[in-house]
Amino acid sequence: MASVAKEELFERTPIPRAVASLSIPTIISSLVMVIYSMVDTYFVGLLNEPVQTAAVALAAPVLLAFNAVNNLFGVGSSSMMSRAMGCKDFDTVKKSSAFGFYGALFFGFLFAIVCTVFRPALLTLLGADSVTAATTTSYLDWTVTLGAVPAILNVVMAYMIRSEGSSLNASIGTMGGCVVNMILIPSASSPGDLTWARPARAWPPALPTAAR
Repeated sequence: MASVAKEELFERTPIPRAVASLSIPTIISSLVMVIYSMVDTYFVGLLNEPVQTAAVALAAPVLLAFNAVNNLFGVGSSSMMSRAMGCKDFDTVKKSSAFGFYGALFFGFLFAIVCTVFRPALLTLLGADSVTAATTTSYLDWTVTLGAVPAILNVVMAYMIRSEGSSLNASIGTMGGCVVNMILIPSASSPGDLTWARPARAWPPALPTAAR
């Protein structure tokens, strides 16, 4: 039944309606992710410790670098999967999805290892000083050392799910992680510092999408 619905969407649904059904859930999930980022920074700010907020800002370029892996394996594999499904070449679909998943998994681990091993040089490159280095290290431990793989897989798997026309399912997974984070952040951010707060932010984003 689901397969028939997907064929209807891609082959016979008018283009404006098909684009809307695929794009609107994605737009909404992107907005939720922006709100999550604001909520994250807001509750870190409530700690009334400027060094904690500085750590979030200093680590931001590293987190943005996740997009390089996300786009390489997410956009690339999902594009190949969509075209292969249109040609009914399901063997290529399987190979593309496997390559995208394991490629993201491998480079996610590699990203985390490199950022951990070369942490002193990375902190210098980010502009951390003697005041902010320890807190930024704590932040990076959770978001990069432990969080890189689930965060990257979250996005890559969402791309793959969208490639088969299940844009709403992918968006629910992505938004679910953000909502879980927004629920956990207030309790994890007060009192204490980022050593305790970061576990609540590093892991949940990947769980709803992985469950799909």
